[in-house]
Amino acid sequence: MLPAKGGRMEILMRKNYEVVVVGGGIGGICAAVAAARGGVSVLLMEKLINLGGLATAGLISWYEPLCDGKGNQLIYGLAEEVIHICTKYSFDNLPEKWGGSCEKEQRNDRYSTMFSPTVASLALEEFVLNHGVDILFDVLAVEPVMEENQCRGVFIEEIGGRKFVSCRVLIDGTGTAVMAQRAGIPTRTGKNYMTYIVHEFEREMGKKLQEGGGMHLFRRWMNSGSDMFGNGQPDKRQEEECESAEDVTQFVEEGKRRMLKLCMEKERDNYDLLSLPWIPQIRTIRRIQGAVDFTAENGKKYADTIGICGDFRGKNIGNRYEIPFGALFHPMFPNILVCGRIISAPQGDGWEVARVIPVCALTGEAAGKAAALVVKRNVGIERIRAEEIRVC
Repeated sequence: MLPAKGGRMEILMRKNYEVVVVGGGIGGICAAVAAARGGVSVLLMEKLINLGGLATAGLISWYEPLCDGKGNQLIYGLAEEVIHICTKYSFDNLPEKWGGSCEKEQRNDRYSTMFSPTVASLALEEFVLNHGVDILFDVLAVEPVMEENQCRGVFIEEIGGRKFVSCRVLIDGTGTAVMAQRAGIPTRTGKNYMTYIVHEFEREMGKKLQEGGGMHLFRRWMNSGSDMFGNGQPDKRQEEECESAEDVTQFVEEGKRRMLKLCMEKERDNYDLLSLPWIPQIRTIRRIQGAVDFTAENGKKYADTIGICGDFRGKNIGNRYEIPFGALFHPMFPNILVCGRIISAPQGDGWEVARVIPVCALTGEAAGKAAALVVKRNVGIERIRAEEIRVC
């Protein structure tokens, strides 16, 4: 039992773990599974009660391409496992070339698919538990406990009070770099257009289903805000960083007001909203400034490459981007890794490419592999060689 700060409460000790992953999005899931496969004890903690992050709770249920758009697969490993886990118990619209079962109304011919965010979340939880990872839901990671630049564990808030979880390696998969920032790692923020996406269903979609259309037709995205290029941005609303509760509240309240207005314009007996997002759909909040920046430059080589990805955007078909291991950590912090959209990348192409599902999975897998090696060898992150954790 730890002494209370200021004598206000006692802080209870929880079970010790070798690796703690904060954040149960796609990056955090893959980090936890990869670390567990590496033979270490792993705790995955999530503030919601379902896994998947923006892909599920955020309703962004399109698994972006694992290929370069010219028929060449670029991403393998857990990213490829997870695309099939997300569609294991429900529909897909993968092209047949990539193992799809739906022959109708594919989004395109790339290695990508729509999926059910609800069923996928259940399947992802099964996947994590089957690897012996402990999950802790409904907890808020408050701050890492630091001894100089070394993380010794994490303070959490849960229904039972404030508790301490010790670890030998911390992986930040929060999507906001909150653990990394509070540990002292330098971070950068980005600007965001206002986005608010829901899933809707209308009678005309039911007709298409009756005519034999794929189950992916049951859901349709409806956005009351901007797309990723700024189209639909509310008049007079500036791009925002969303670094406070007030910022996030204004962001989602604007989206809800505009969504309700769209609903008022519909025939009330002709549609329904299947789900509202349970987390803010903010694309670029905060990321670390690591040892190396991932810049998403076509053909650029890194000495510490951990994997290759393509570009989900149509304008860069055929591009190949190497991802450096140095984007996953800061050299002054020997046992803290990050994964997902918070890796070190400048505003622009690097951050846009890094934030999507398959790249989050790739960086999560690399972070988990590295964490396991750090524990087993009792060394700092900088002693791990990129070729040992490469995803290919």
